[in-house]
Amino acid sequence: MKIIKVILGVMLLIGLISFTIIHNASRKVSKLDVAFVQPVDNYFINDEAIREIINKGGKDILSQKLKDVNVKEIEQRVSENPFVDSVQVNKNINGVIRLDIVANKAVARVKTPKNEFYLTNNGEKMPLSKLSSANVILISGDVKPNEYEDLSKFVIALKEDDLLKNHIIAIEKKGQRSYDLLVNSGNYYIELGTLNNFDQKLHNLDLFYNQYIDYIGTEDYEKLSLKFVNQVVATKRIKNGKQ
Repeated sequence: MKIIKVILGVMLLIGLISFTIIHNASRKVSKLDVAFVQPVDNYFINDEAIREIINKGGKDILSQKLKDVNVKEIEQRVSENPFVDSVQVNKNINGVIRLDIVANKAVARVKTPKNEFYLTNNGEKMPLSKLSSANVILISGDVKPNEYEDLSKFVIALKEDDLLKNHIIAIEKKGQRSYDLLVNSGNYYIELGTLNNFDQKLHNLDLFYNQYIDYIGTEDYEKLSLKFVNQVVATKRIKNGKQ
């Protein structure tokens, strides 16, 4: 009798679970819950845009049954958006579809002779958005796709430098691989050279400012060059035919 009772109890439990699963699966989607889980300075996509992506080419997700919602398909659609870094989709027994989204973060705005776009913190190209604009450093010139990743790393390094993050306001590409840095005060510019060894170059610039420029100023200088990794070369301005 005990064995029979256990078997009946298990069958009853299985039946209840099956009924619950079937009942919940036939439930309609009650809510689309979009959450941006990693705060950024500017969001280039919102809840409405996410819903448009999900509903594109089909009926409104809020009119669908829970069992008909393809989580993997939604994740793929949303993750293909250039403003989205990653997304995780879940559905619960209450009919709620939850999207946890990590948005792409703009670190620089690039203006080439043919195009204008953002660079993300992952070194990827991201289009401008009608929803928002980012207050980020401007990079101008004929920037190539194979430079995006290194440029992104360089800009992030600039932002993490307490001395330089507010001093350097723009980056200009010169020639095939060289870059100049424009400053917010002083009538001079900084010749970075290539992006190779940029960490050491920025370190050298920090030392130069702290140990030298802070005491004598920059009025007499036309250019500070970082292109040689182990030194900073300061070029004085020509006055009355003399340098």
